[in-house]
Amino acid sequence: MEGAIMVRVRAVSECDEELLRAVIDLGDRFTNTLGFLPQAAFKQAAQAGTLIAATTGSRLLGYALYGLPADRVRLTHLCVEPEHRGTGINRMLVDAISDRHPDRLGILLKCRKDYGLERMWTRLGFVPRTEVDGRGSTRKPLVVWWRDHGHPDLFSELEPTALLTAAIDCNIFADLHASHTRTGSEESQALSAEWLANLLDLVVLPQLIVEIHKIADPTERRIQLQAATTGYHLRQLDKGIDHGRTIRALIESAWDSLGIELPRAENDLADLQYVVEASTAGIQHLITRDAGLLELSPIAEKVCGVRILRPSDVVLHIDELTRAQVYQPGSLLGTTLTTTAVPAGQEQEQLVFHNHRGGERQKAFKARLRHLAAHPDRWNRQQIIDDQGALLATYCQGESSDELQVPLLRVNEQHPLASTLARQILFMLRQRCRDTGLQILRLTDPHLQRTMLSATSEDAFQNQASDQLAFVLNMIADTATLDRHAADLAGRVGLDLPQLQAPMPSVAASAIEHAWWPAKITDAELPTFLVPVQPKWAYDLFGFPTGLLPRNDLLGISREHVYYRSARSRGERYPARILWYASSDRGQRLSCVIGCSRLDQVVVDDGERLYQQFKHLGVYGLDDVLAKCDADNRAMALRFSDTGLFPRPVSHKRLLQLGARYGDKVNVQSVFKISSDLFQALYEEGHPAR
Repeated sequence: MEGAIMVRVRAVSECDEELLRAVIDLGDRFTNTLGFLPQAAFKQAAQAGTLIAATTGSRLLGYALYGLPADRVRLTHLCVEPEHRGTGINRMLVDAISDRHPDRLGILLKCRKDYGLERMWTRLGFVPRTEVDGRGSTRKPLVVWWRDHGHPDLFSELEPTALLTAAIDCNIFADLHASHTRTGSEESQALSAEWLANLLDLVVLPQLIVEIHKIADPTERRIQLQAATTGYHLRQLDKGIDHGRTIRALIESAWDSLGIELPRAENDLADLQYVVEASTAGIQHLITRDAGLLELSPIAEKVCGVRILRPSDVVLHIDELTRAQVYQPGSLLGTTLTTTAVPAGQEQEQLVFHNHRGGERQKAFKARLRHLAAHPDRWNRQQIIDDQGALLATYCQGESSDELQVPLLRVNEQHPLASTLARQILFMLRQRCRDTGLQILRLTDPHLQRTMLSATSEDAFQNQASDQLAFVLNMIADTATLDRHAADLAGRVGLDLPQLQAPMPSVAASAIEHAWWPAKITDAELPTFLVPVQPKWAYDLFGFPTGLLPRNDLLGISREHVYYRSARSRGERYPARILWYASSDRGQRLSCVIGCSRLDQVVVDDGERLYQQFKHLGVYGLDDVLAKCDADNRAMALRFSDTGLFPRPVSHKRLLQLGARYGDKVNVQSVFKISSDLFQALYEEGHPAR
């Protein structure tokens, strides 16, 4: 209650058009401090249930718009009508977010330091965690604020360190930097919002500079050239690629696939040049408002691997696009990449991994390579190469006490699969620890690359002196037992860990199980679903059963995948665990529980949209996805990760026996939620004499 006014905080429904319109109007009035958001962002938040409003009667007092990336809440907008500021409305909105998402680790926001709102954020329960550079030409510093929900948090970074990198064409650039206001430029202005700092990296291509030089007005030309050369990174191109040939391929594909004869207009060839340059610069996303260029998105992606997006698409799907950019395990399936021992005397070839950008001296890097090569009894040196013999990654490992030590871990950062390989190698190293009974994975490489640091941050590695360290706890136990074990281990290596307390909410429990994989917490509020998978998909997703076809399991079985099923809900929600039940068909007699995964996302949508969203995860083709759709062309996607196959699959007969013992009437025909007791029994049955 505000004075004598009864205040209600409620979710804004997309069907409540009057309230939604009032929220958008309020946000638009304060874009100078909030940053512009397109109407589509408000509507999507309403649809997702992440837009709440404080009202009295039919009158809007304030609103909060937020997102739910990973295991946190990201507060994007908090806005109160001026006449009601200082009356507690902002606290009601923030408290409502915490009440709606108590299992999330906390609430994150960024706010310009020069706004002078430190007292307000502190009163609302936020604490400053760090500062980052703002966006735009001024780069005024932003304070990163955090309101903790009191759960154990092993992640050192508040947000992923990976950036979505996207090129912009001349239209977007002019929207952001022209001296005059351009019609329709509001959508592009959303790319400059402060909340996108450290999430989005906009780059310029040589073609943009060419087009700026064509501006007739010398004053305007100088303004835009100054902005392009001082505020952006100009991407260099791979000179070995024939741009003319690629443009001809785009023109042919436009006719064959879309029935479009190019060029249709004078600027079409310039548009195609943007696509080619983005591709040769290793950039997967190009942002434009040009309708003709947007129409060519399917062929740009097909020929060059470049997605063409509107500014609003980027703002709406920033987390999803970043994930697809940095992690493309689908590209590893059926891979021609191989893992081999590093031959002697290869120091010169290994210079592709020299971390010059991180301040490493080439002489020191060569000396490190020679030192590791001189001790083959201590260090196992491996490299990943493609079918042309090009080096893509190198790493070195050796056991010491109960640790797996890794003194060298590098990827070729110029390769499009660099981020994917970084994450895959980390998981391979974790699997090595699990299989050999080692509990600590320690990275001692003194010059880890930015790509690798991003991957270790996402993987919950902890800084310990000059090393990066992760626990690999091959145990299933209750919270108290796991906490004691981890605390003892942490004490031995000098780490300070948060105490685990039961009952642990699902988000926190899932984060702990990810950080200490393959640990499983038996008394956490984390549901488990038994999911049937046909033999074809059991093999394609997990390589089970082995021996059907030759494959490189280390690189071909990915850390993250997506599984499609009918859109009809069986109570699926995330975060959760999945136990995979490999069913039988006429060709394969399987009928057993084969492994456990972490369920990260559940999405029900149109089949083609699902395919576009998750195709970077591989395995399924568009026809496969459409085959799962119902009469309304909708299907469900289950995105999952951190899969561990059972050393001993649990038979259908044993599954039914254990189900009866714990009161679960097991159904293997569809997704089935099982009790925590049955999960523990099945997991222990699949891991005998661990």
